[in-house]
Amino acid sequence: MNRSRIDYKNQAKQLMQGKYTNVIVIFIIISLIGGVFTAPTAANSMGAGVDAGGSFLSNILNLVTLVLSAAFAYGTAKMFIGVTRDENPDLQNILLSGFKENFVRNLICYFLTTLYTFLWALLFIIPGIIKAYAYSMNFYLLNKEPELDAQAAITKSKEYTKGYKADLFVLHLSYIGWYILSIFTFGILLLWVVPKVQTATMLYFDEIYAKRNPVVIKEEPAAILE
Repeated sequence: MNRSRIDYKNQAKQLMQGKYTNVIVIFIIISLIGGVFTAPTAANSMGAGVDAGGSFLSNILNLVTLVLSAAFAYGTAKMFIGVTRDENPDLQNILLSGFKENFVRNLICYFLTTLYTFLWALLFIIPGIIKAYAYSMNFYLLNKEPELDAQAAITKSKEYTKGYKADLFVLHLSYIGWYILSIFTFGILLLWVVPKVQTATMLYFDEIYAKRNPVVIKEEPAAILE
C-alpha cells in the first residue's frame, strides 16, 4: 500500500457521508429478494424427507439464487466504484445493471468464481481464503473494462492481486472490532460497517488498477518559431 490503512478507512468514511440511506436501502432490498428464494430451500433441506417435486423446486430456487447473486455482485461493485467517485448510488441503476450490462458474462463469472473458490477450499480453508482474495477484483474489472469476458476478468484479477492479498486481508481484519460490536446489535450495525469496508476495498482496487494501467501523458509538439 502506498498509504496507511487508516488513510483508506478515513477516506471511505468520508465518502460514505450522505450516501448511507441509498446504500442501506439497496442492501436491504437485495437481502429481502435473496431471502425470498433461499428460505424455501433451507426449509426443504431441514425436512425429514424431500420428494421429487420438492427437490425440483429446490433446484429451481438455487438456480434463481445464482442468477440474482451474479447480477447483484456486479451491481454492488458498480455501486461502490461510484461511491469512490463521490456519486450517490441510484437504486434502479444498481439493482438492474447486473441484468442489463452483459448479464450472461456476469453469471458465468460469478459461477466460475464460486466454483474455483469452493474447489480450493476443499483442499483446506487457507487456500480457499487466498483464492477468494485472488478473485476479489473480478467484478471491479468487469465494471472498469466492459469488453472483458468472464475468464479474462478472473485471470486479470489473479494477476493484479499478486503481492496485495495480504494487505487486503489486513485491511479487512482492521474492521474486526466493528464486526464484534455488530453482534450486540443483532447485525444491524453491519448496515453501516459493510459499506465502509467495501468503499475502502474499492479505493485500494483503484490504487492497484492505477499501478497496472499508468496514464500516459502525451506531450504536445513544440511550436516552431519562425
